[in-house]
Amino acid sequence: MKTPILLLLAMYGMGTSLAFAGGSQAMNDKRGPAGIAVGESLVTARSKLIKQGWKPTPMHTRDGYEYSGVERELAARKFLELDTCSFDSSRCILFYSKKSACLRVDTIGERLKDMTVTRWADECPETQ
Repeated sequence: MKTPILLLLAMYGMGTSLAFAGGSQAMNDKRGPAGIAVGESLVTARSKLIKQGWKPTPMHTRDGYEYSGVERELAARKFLELDTCSFDSSRCILFYSKKSACLRVDTIGERLKDMTVTRWADECPETQ
């Protein structure tokens, strides 16, 4: 009986690791596009990206999406690249583009002034 439980726990751990690893920067990559870094404030990272030619990708300008929580603060400050934020952990996803390249930036934080970059990936938003 113990073997199946241990096997299930091991498989769960591997699946969780793979879910978070897919599409993200390697663990040893300390700097991303435009020199952004894990732990850096969103405001600083966004400024670097824009200075290097990355453009915010407007996400919910015409689809009637209703912002809530930290999303409202970001929308009010014209962070139109905001895709979504989770309710339970204040993790947000934002998208940028440069020529034909796409960039997803993930953050955490309950207020804009506290939001920091947690990861980035070469990923385009899903088309609707």
